[in-house]
Amino acid sequence: MRVRSSIATLTGLAVHYCGAYLLGFPLWTDTIAEWIMARTPSRWAVVLLDVCGPWAKPLAATGGLATLGLAVLLIAMLGRKWMWFGAVVAALGLGTLFGYSSPAGQLLFWIPAVAVLRFRAGSTSASAAGALSRREVLVMAGGVAAVAAESYLRNRSLAARAVKPTRLGPLPPSLGREEVREGLVRKRITPVDEFYGMSKNTVDPVIDPATWRLKITHDGETIHEFTYAELLSLPRMGRFVTLRCISNTLKSDLMGTAHWTGIHLSQLLDRRRLHTSIIEMAAIGADGHGDSYPLDYAFSNETMFALGMNGETLTRTHGFPIRLLTPRYYGLKHVKWIAELAFVSKPYIGTWPKLGYTKEPVIHTASHFDRVQRQGDHILCGGVSFAGNRGIRAVQVRLEKGPWVEATLEPALSEYTLTRWTVEIPFSGEALMEARAQDGSGAWQSQVETPLFPNGVDGPSFRSISS
Repeated sequence: MRVRSSIATLTGLAVHYCGAYLLGFPLWTDTIAEWIMARTPSRWAVVLLDVCGPWAKPLAATGGLATLGLAVLLIAMLGRKWMWFGAVVAALGLGTLFGYSSPAGQLLFWIPAVAVLRFRAGSTSASAAGALSRREVLVMAGGVAAVAAESYLRNRSLAARAVKPTRLGPLPPSLGREEVREGLVRKRITPVDEFYGMSKNTVDPVIDPATWRLKITHDGETIHEFTYAELLSLPRMGRFVTLRCISNTLKSDLMGTAHWTGIHLSQLLDRRRLHTSIIEMAAIGADGHGDSYPLDYAFSNETMFALGMNGETLTRTHGFPIRLLTPRYYGLKHVKWIAELAFVSKPYIGTWPKLGYTKEPVIHTASHFDRVQRQGDHILCGGVSFAGNRGIRAVQVRLEKGPWVEATLEPALSEYTLTRWTVEIPFSGEALMEARAQDGSGAWQSQVETPLFPNGVDGPSFRSISS
């Protein structure tokens, strides 16, 4: 029965994949994988991304294969008489659970899968109640490899077709003298290829700038559309902004600083055109991810629609052709691949708030040790602290609950970037080093750890030092 259900699942997926390529509906495996990735604890997700690299998301797609395979196995256990009924229940139940709504996609998986089950219903497997046979292992391994390889190769193919970045203009001519010891702290500006990239997608979208349009809607009615060329022709502003991912644990470091160039919302829409009933702006990406912002914040000087990063147009990974920068919030609110700006009179519930995350994921003050170096009976330590749009006023470091020592701060590149710091502390043996930062409002970094969900992790920063 296991072999029969595995063959039925793979047959259904083969037809389903062909239909998806021809008709353009979403893949079942992608939808389930994205559901799984969104709910994977961050302490695991960060490790998986580090270990598996470009194969992390393709391997997540095999979770979709396993889920569908289990459903088909349960349907096979119902017997011929109830298989079609079971398929209908599975299609409705799984579709609701995972948010898969394509009728064509459902039909092109379940019909061939159940047809194979019924055709082979008279056959039996010698190992049905025992250990997996070699044949079963080969069938299952082949299916897993095929699903992962398809996702990986599809991403590679799309990446090759993505528009290459072009020069927008030079970086600011003078960034000032670096004031921290070389080698103790990360670069002030993160190169694009080193800047972290996160998304909810198994495979990120590739956008053709010749056909893409940025749509502006007012309670569902389109009031304007912009071409990419029109956006590039607008006067641009530039600023340094640090992005920090909400998936960070107290020990991980998904964070980067870049010089962004872009435009202001007022260049796209006169706020006076909006009806008084409008309460929010929702930014919706081409990948379906969206989030919303109070009107005052959307039109504030802090919010930027970025077209460029470190002197070039955006890359696919970082949201080409246009993305949002909202320095008050964690990275999940910095929507990429924007396709629509929707002005709504009813609250818009975005991708992550639907999963229970807060609609206001304001960045917590956090510190990170970049490098610790022994020098005689002292420790030289370098790191960074960040508090979103509040800035950093002071940083202190101590060993083993001893007295706090003031760190030397380098002026931040802007009010929206991290602050680099160094400190020198006497050292005589193994110790636990702790850092805390004070934000621009005067509040100190929390010394009590709180869970990542639903507001982002908060708490102290530690580093073990050994003699």
